[in-house]
Amino acid sequence: MPDAQWEFYTALLSASLDESMYQQAGDRFSAIRKMIGENDPAFVARLAVYFREKLHLRALSFIVAAELAALHGDKEWVSRLTARVLQQPGEISEWMEYYTRANKGMAHKPGREVLKGISMVFNRLDEYQFTRYSRDEQLKLKKALSQIRPKPKDKAQRVLFADITKDRLPARATWQLEWDELKQEKYDSPELQQAALRDKWKEGISSFRIGYAALLDQLPQILAAGVSGKVLKLAAEYLGNASAVAGSGISPFRLLEVYRTLKGMDQGGAPMLLDALEQAARHSARRLTGFGENGRVIIAMDVSNSMKRPVSEGSLTQRYDIGPFVALLLKARGISTVAGIIGNTWKPIDLPAQSVLAGMDQFHRREGELGYAINGHLVIQDLLRKRMVVDKVMIFTDCRLWGNRVFHQPAGTDLIQIWKQYRQIAPGAKLCLFNLAGYGNKPLEVLKDGVFLVSGWNDRVFDVLRSVEKERNTIDAINEIEI
Repeated sequence: MPDAQWEFYTALLSASLDESMYQQAGDRFSAIRKMIGENDPAFVARLAVYFREKLHLRALSFIVAAELAALHGDKEWVSRLTARVLQQPGEISEWMEYYTRANKGMAHKPGREVLKGISMVFNRLDEYQFTRYSRDEQLKLKKALSQIRPKPKDKAQRVLFADITKDRLPARATWQLEWDELKQEKYDSPELQQAALRDKWKEGISSFRIGYAALLDQLPQILAAGVSGKVLKLAAEYLGNASAVAGSGISPFRLLEVYRTLKGMDQGGAPMLLDALEQAARHSARRLTGFGENGRVIIAMDVSNSMKRPVSEGSLTQRYDIGPFVALLLKARGISTVAGIIGNTWKPIDLPAQSVLAGMDQFHRREGELGYAINGHLVIQDLLRKRMVVDKVMIFTDCRLWGNRVFHQPAGTDLIQIWKQYRQIAPGAKLCLFNLAGYGNKPLEVLKDGVFLVSGWNDRVFDVLRSVEKERNTIDAINEIEI
């Protein structure tokens, strides 16, 4: 397959790890926009569908489709593409935001095929769907309806569109909206407000209306408010439920942050909730994709002081935490995992058998244990010496190791050459080097010989790595998509 298609595919996936991509801002997005314009529109359209239907990267799919629609709004295939990447009417407003940004500065108005495609999505809307949306979602959809002016498919939909325009339909009453309104009310005393909120938490937890993410966000407040032990037990059962964790799509790293917040609280229900979060973390390990259940993984972690910085502003997760936590999550999944720390030397360590969140504590006591060099090459040399074949080697640090000799290392420690030697005994092995500091590097660089350079941190990175590890067979699958 043409290298240009593969490079474009990986460039888009790399850019998706940068949050500025979704604001369509910065030099990196300008480069992506230029590439979209220069590539074959049919291939780019197939990419948008592949991102949506196969990789479930909705926002990335929307951006690519919106940029194409802005460039080729009168082409017949644009309507089919738009109707395909938009899977339900509630997504119209989000897609329109991307399209409006993409279309900014262009002389022409939305093309007829753009309008046709969005009208096709509007024709899927019924009253039940609309009443299930929040008030904010309804207002956005009403605005889009007035802009697009789709033709109703039948008499019932004509009535529906009229009711939406005239605000005749109720909005779904969400627990979060009710709680926000309750919190904003005026009370005669803080105690009365606390009692009202406590009753609302009790109702939300008992009925499960609160939702998993909202429960996590408010868990410290709930515990501090003195909610009854019976209600906390229900909350703990919900938090630790495997189906609830899977359905929430919650990041394991979010669970770690909540765990650390609760650990500093001395209320009576804290231990029970901490145990529930521990169960949730083991269930959430399934979110780490790209690891075969029968595979072998090596994880090396830099434990120098410079790693003790937040991965993002205001986060309770440090760079120091990423490697150990990934190792513990993989261990909890039953994947053969060898973890260790690097410094002046390389030292494999034992991982806790059961605990994931609680097991993090031991790593913070190892800061500086092996000195402050970052001799990542020792990990690969150890594998060579033992002739151990593994599927993946991941090294977590806060600097660039590939092609960069640190601390005046001699030529014999060149990681590039050592990795080439190792690939001779393990031709399918992958090397993932995480530079958690980032400092303006590309979020992801895909090199030859199974090498992946990751800069910064985004917990979607394993999904993206899994997607690019499939290599050229992916391009065949994309080119087979019919638009």
